[in-house]
Amino acid sequence: MGTSQKTCKVKNILISQPAPVDFEKSPYKPVSDKYGLKFTFKKLFQVEGISAIEFRKNKINLLDYTAVILTSRNAVDHYFRMAKEMRAQIPISMKFICSSESVAYYIQTYIQYRKRKIFFGKQTTEEMMEVVAKHKNEKFLFPCQEDSNSDVPAAFAKAKIPLKKAPMYRSVSVKVAKEIDIEKIDMILMFSPMGIKSLFENYPDFKQGKKLIGIYGHSVADSAHQAGLTVNLAAPTPTSSSMAEALGEFLADLVKHGGDLSKISPHFEYRPEGDSVPEPESAKNKKKSSATTQIQSRSSSPSKKIENRVAANKAAALAVMADKKSRSKAKK
Repeated sequence: MGTSQKTCKVKNILISQPAPVDFEKSPYKPVSDKYGLKFTFKKLFQVEGISAIEFRKNKINLLDYTAVILTSRNAVDHYFRMAKEMRAQIPISMKFICSSESVAYYIQTYIQYRKRKIFFGKQTTEEMMEVVAKHKNEKFLFPCQEDSNSDVPAAFAKAKIPLKKAPMYRSVSVKVAKEIDIEKIDMILMFSPMGIKSLFENYPDFKQGKKLIGIYGHSVADSAHQAGLTVNLAAPTPTSSSMAEALGEFLADLVKHGGDLSKISPHFEYRPEGDSVPEPESAKNKKKSSATTQIQSRSSSPSKKIENRVAANKAAALAVMADKKSRSKAKK
């Protein structure tokens, strides 16, 4: 399903995201003006919460964990929704480790930021794991999407740090085939593996042909690749952190080379992890030695401290609930 011709022109772009509240202030506006583009914003899927009844079947007690890994606003929303539905009072000692600063600040929607133990990475999972390493003796819970293909569990496994996945929400396709004539679209920008799945559910006979595909994030690129699509723009790039910036750079390069895709800078390309250059044996041995040291260090650390933290969390939650009940009786 790869791109079938060498040169191309881009005018109509489908962006699989909700339309910005004010497009005039959107980062896509300057790109639109510069290249005379028409953007169609339409998220190809929607998120639905898993009910507390269904969640209980996983036998996960939120208060059995002392730290929570949050990688998106959806994860934040559904973690606190689930806590409310299960009547779990989240103790002030609970640690929240987020994938980015924006996710960390979004927690303010539910709790007072300054009174909580909140930490965050810069953007990537690798950067977040640097933060996790400083709190490696915690018991980690990972609120996530059902059938999530996040690279977070793999990163924890590589670091040999236990992590419990806790599916709290799922994505379902949105029917858009009647609204959007996919044949008139020159480029599609995708931000989730579910968006790619929805694309083929909406257009069962979809063939990429001359269309360009832009993605954000490695897991999305992997999904596109597995679906037989050619990824022309893989963001973020070495020089741009956002899709809007990456798109502007990509189009500038495309115009510079007269629409010839074969001459586009290689830093826009998607590279599967398997295509990476093998590490020298010396580097592998060094990592192996470092990993052994880390394992020995972990095995010697006491687990009693975490057990005490879990017990304290439960006790604090029960105390708050008891206080609420006593106040309620007093009012009556």
